[in-house]
Amino acid sequence: MEAGRVCFVNYGPDYGKLCVIVDIIDRKKVFVDGTDFPRVVYPLRRLTLTKFKVPILRGARTSTLTKAVAKMELQKKWEASSAYKKLATAKTRSNLNDFERFSVMVHRKRRAYAVRKLVSVATKGVKVVKKAAAKVAKTAAKVAKK
Repeated sequence: MEAGRVCFVNYGPDYGKLCVIVDIIDRKKVFVDGTDFPRVVYPLRRLTLTKFKVPILRGARTSTLTKAVAKMELQKKWEASSAYKKLATAKTRSNLNDFERFSVMVHRKRRAYAVRKLVSVATKGVKVVKKAAAKVAKTAAKVAKK
C-alpha cells in the first residue's frame, strides 16, 4: 500500500470502479481519488489493490493525478488485466436471463466433455507404456529372484 497504487472497489455502491491511493490515513483507511471517482476517504477492506502504480507523490492533486493516469494509459492496462476481465464476466453473467444461463451451462458441459475426451486420448498412450514398463519390471524382479 503506497501513494499511487491503483485499486478497485470490491464492495458497495462504487463496486468495480477504479481509483488511486493518494494518501494513507492509518492502517485501515486511505485517501483515494480517480478520474471518474470522487476524492474521498475509503476503508482498505473495500478496496482491492492491483499491480499497477501511478507515478505520483503523496497527497497529489486531482489534476496531477489525471495527467499521470493519462500519460501512463492506465485505462488500457486495466482493461487488459485479468481482474477487469473477471469483473466484466461477472457483470455479463449477472445480466443473463434464464435461457441464457441454461445455454452457458450446456456449452460449459460440452466443452468439458470435449476436453476430457482429448485428455483421455492423449494420455491413453502414456498409460499403455506405463503398464508395459510395470510388466517388464515385474518380470525382471522374478528373474532376479531365481
